[in-house]
Amino acid sequence: MSELQGPGAESAIQRLATWLMALALAALPLYVVRPHLGPLPTTLLELLLLLALAVGGLAYWSQLPWRNPYLLPGLLLLLGASLGVVFTASTHIKALGIWKAYFAEPMAAAVVIAAIARVRQRARLLLAGLAVAGAVSALANLGVDVRHLMQGTFSTTTPPVAIYNSANDVSLFLEPLSALALALAVYSDRRDERLVAGALYLLFAAAIVVSLSRGGWLALGAETLFVFLFHPWRWRVLGALLALALAALGASGKVRHRVLVELNFHSPDNTIALRGALWRSSLNMLSHRPLTGAGLDGFKYALAPYRAPDYHENLIYPHDLFLNFWSETGLIGLAAVVWLLAQAVRTLRAGLNSGPWARLLAIGTGAALVGFCLHGLVDVPYFKNDLALVFWSMLAIQFASVAQGR
Repeated sequence: MSELQGPGAESAIQRLATWLMALALAALPLYVVRPHLGPLPTTLLELLLLLALAVGGLAYWSQLPWRNPYLLPGLLLLLGASLGVVFTASTHIKALGIWKAYFAEPMAAAVVIAAIARVRQRARLLLAGLAVAGAVSALANLGVDVRHLMQGTFSTTTPPVAIYNSANDVSLFLEPLSALALALAVYSDRRDERLVAGALYLLFAAAIVVSLSRGGWLALGAETLFVFLFHPWRWRVLGALLALALAALGASGKVRHRVLVELNFHSPDNTIALRGALWRSSLNMLSHRPLTGAGLDGFKYALAPYRAPDYHENLIYPHDLFLNFWSETGLIGLAAVVWLLAQAVRTLRAGLNSGPWARLLAIGTGAALVGFCLHGLVDVPYFKNDLALVFWSMLAIQFASVAQGR
């Protein structure tokens, strides 16, 4: 165990593996760059991640934490996803691409990350990689937003985006990163970490607010409250958030309309009504295919015979955390996700009772999971290259801090 006591005991290949994994995490937005290796489609993110996995697996082979609380639910989820390839209603090639990018590769990365992150300095480097990815995303999208605001072309219905397909994608990506940044800013015992993390939190929060994602607003507020739940200022923060929300509703008619429209179920802009039609259609389809669901990339095709009369969208997921996994990975995958979240709660509780570093990571990861579940009630917080890798990386880094304490 002497090799785990500090970065000075690292070998050259271990240092290389740590930097390569940090680079892969920093490159999360590059999943949108999609080259081909001969006939095989890939992404620039995947190429960097595979290199990091190869070097990391070799460098940390004897330290890979195969016995961990996420192994069995993770394998069960992978089984559900594998069956989702078999039962997919779309092409099996595309389903295999989803299987490796959303399940196999992020899970493999989590094992390597958990080995790397058992030393705080290495964990900080991995978190720095996530911070770079978040900063690039936030700055790029804020830049587009500011330009449209100055030109008077900013749309509150479909806000502009720089990298992703929708403003909701910006919020979904930045929510877990903002939770970790806030926990570091509030609880770190290092002044440099607090200052940098505080600036990043403000940047990420600004991008989430300007995205006009109502699910993102809810998640950001809930994450902030969760982080301060363990702080003496908890009631002050609650009061400040309520005052800020009321001020925003009173000062901006567009913000007020965007929030209050959800109480008008006759409005065509009411997304809850749209989601209701989608969820009824999804449950109708799943009641006829309860065990297998629609399979990976099969939802849109499997749903066609079961569409509710008032469902007029053409979405590729049910836009609900549990319906998403049920549709894509069947009941096996759905059970695995519930088990996985339960194991996360257990690991977070262990972190809260450990040292300062493990405690702050438990608080930040817990806040991120609160946002994941809340926004996931009406959206798709996992089924995308960057979101899946952030999810597993976050769990791995937090678990590694608990394992280090032990």
